[in-house]
Amino acid sequence: MRPIHDTLDWNLLRTFIVIVQEESVSRAAARLYLSQPAVSLSLKRLEERLGQRLIERDSHSFRVTGAGQVVYREAVEIYANVARLASEVGNSHTEISGHVSLLFITGIECRFLDSVFARFHRCFPQVTFSIQEMSSHEVQQGLLQRQGALGICLAQQTPEQLMSQVLARQNYRYFCGRMHPLFGQQNLPMDALRNERYVSFGSEQLDGVLSPLAMFRAREGVQGPVIGQSSSLQEIRRMVLAGWGIGCMPEHIVRREVAEGELWPLPPYGGVADIDLHLMWHREARFSAAESTFVNFMHNALAKVPLEERLHRGLEMQPAAASTAADGVPASRDPLAAVHADPDAERLNAAQPSAAQPGAAQPGAAQPMSDENEGEGETV
Repeated sequence: MRPIHDTLDWNLLRTFIVIVQEESVSRAAARLYLSQPAVSLSLKRLEERLGQRLIERDSHSFRVTGAGQVVYREAVEIYANVARLASEVGNSHTEISGHVSLLFITGIECRFLDSVFARFHRCFPQVTFSIQEMSSHEVQQGLLQRQGALGICLAQQTPEQLMSQVLARQNYRYFCGRMHPLFGQQNLPMDALRNERYVSFGSEQLDGVLSPLAMFRAREGVQGPVIGQSSSLQEIRRMVLAGWGIGCMPEHIVRREVAEGELWPLPPYGGVADIDLHLMWHREARFSAAESTFVNFMHNALAKVPLEERLHRGLEMQPAAASTAADGVPASRDPLAAVHADPDAERLNAAQPSAAQPGAAQPGAAQPMSDENEGEGETV
């Protein structure tokens, strides 16, 4: 009998991955642009070929069996390798090219991140990107499933299989819109907010990524009815601007609306909580050349800009190094100095493999920096 790896239809594995991710045969069919019977048949054929029940389901439940979990993990790894193979073949010449997939929460406003994108594109114009916006939970799940090289999300805890480094820190404050009764009132006590209608993030729960906001509300007795809820910062801002109720948002993201008199800051005037925005990647990631180059570039950039400055400051050009070696490479052994002195040096620095470079192990295990913000708008 021929071995299974010679006879297995690889498309069955792809279909199985989507079924598990969607937790539904019908949703998997919609995502794959196939009929539901076709997807059900694929699952049945895979189970028959492997001789194991992979999914137990009925009209009320969906459960991946132990065997199904093993198959899912292996299938994800197989497809990660296939994607990496295609990228590596495309990168067989000296110019760094390829594709990088990123998973972001919504509403991130961070000058540092913007400048990294601008500088990287200038150095490596052949590298293409895709950015998917999703909730923090979805970002982490996507990274666990190898759907992206890097993710940016909020996190109270980092899953064991992922690595994390703080990207930035944001201060959350209460605001109300122009049509709200509290608009324009100064030196308000906290008591003034206790019974006000509230606009809330979906993850603003004691077990959610915005739990500090929920804990503050509980502690201070801000228990007015929730009039609106969303996982998107843009929609929270829209509802607060419309006067539906008070809401807690990152201060720097709504600074323009405050300056233009559309939003009004409320107590506590020092802010409610600082929440970190995390950069995450898979602990056992094996990146393509383009992904490795971007990951190293990002970690080098993090070392250049202090945490407390990243929301408002990017990678700025510095004076060229005072002396250079005979071959024109800056004499300083500090790779950051080389980057600032010469864009070409920056290209080389980002493309060089490092001890922390993935493929062998974790990407850019640059010393984890202390907290930062949540760059959130998150889809939380």
